[in-house]
Amino acid sequence: MQDLSSIKWPLAIAGMFFDIGRYITQSFRWKFLLSSFGKISFLKTFRALYSGVFLNMIFPMRLGEVARAYIASRSADLPLPSALSSLLVEYLFDGFWLAVGIGFAGFFVALPVQIMGAAKILGGLIVAASIIFFIIIFRKIPFIEKTLSKSDEQGKPVFAGIAVFLRELRQGMQSMSKSKLFIPAFLLSALDLFFHAGAFWIIMNAYGIHLPFLTSTAVVFFVFVGLIVPNAPSNVGAFQFLCVIALMAVGIDKTHATGFSIFVFVLVSIPQMTIGAIAFGASGKTLSEIKNEAKKLRRKK
Repeated sequence: MQDLSSIKWPLAIAGMFFDIGRYITQSFRWKFLLSSFGKISFLKTFRALYSGVFLNMIFPMRLGEVARAYIASRSADLPLPSALSSLLVEYLFDGFWLAVGIGFAGFFVALPVQIMGAAKILGGLIVAASIIFFIIIFRKIPFIEKTLSKSDEQGKPVFAGIAVFLRELRQGMQSMSKSKLFIPAFLLSALDLFFHAGAFWIIMNAYGIHLPFLTSTAVVFFVFVGLIVPNAPSNVGAFQFLCVIALMAVGIDKTHATGFSIFVFVLVSIPQMTIGAIAFGASGKTLSEIKNEAKKLRRKK
């Protein structure tokens, strides 16, 4: 209660709106990636993206990611596997810039071993993911190709659905990698993380926690790394836990860190929930449609 009474509300509200900038950036990035498959407007990617954010706040295991790919593919008449492949590329971009961001901050600021350890783990995952990405794009693996082409006793393909789905994913990644907008989309990912780190730092100062920008950036990136694995709706609980660990590691006491983790979560969730609900309503899609599509994907896998 003492912390809440001393919050600088104009600064906190500014941070809340600054956070919206990352979704604008993500929408442009996604538009660039999807342009390889057809024409799609910024408004459609923005609406689909925020619809996914809204559903991620309600359902676990990031159902919203499938939902936003489905909404974008239907609203712009794009193949769903192509839209899904663009999400995989986005994750690769984000992971790269997260690792670079923590490493850059660690070069100028003495960071705790927990945060630097997260950067090393993420760096290893990005290297592995990059290798897999280039293998998928440029090479065929005979064993996998042979397995997917197997037939049963009646001569019917055993893994026909999976084979078609993986082939379309691969074709989607190949198309994006050859697009002239691939590099601009990659560079926009850095701006996306800047908006998120900036909003976190602004709200942190409004709350009364004063850390250097690079230290604050390392903290929020550490939280991002921990949230890579899908968990509860809106990452509630996991976000607060990771935020407290990171802030305590840079010298903030547990009570102060816990209060801030709750405050920043609620503050940035307000526009996410509000804009997301409006976007999902405007998409014209229903939860039953999206759930049915998710079931189809699971059967293919």
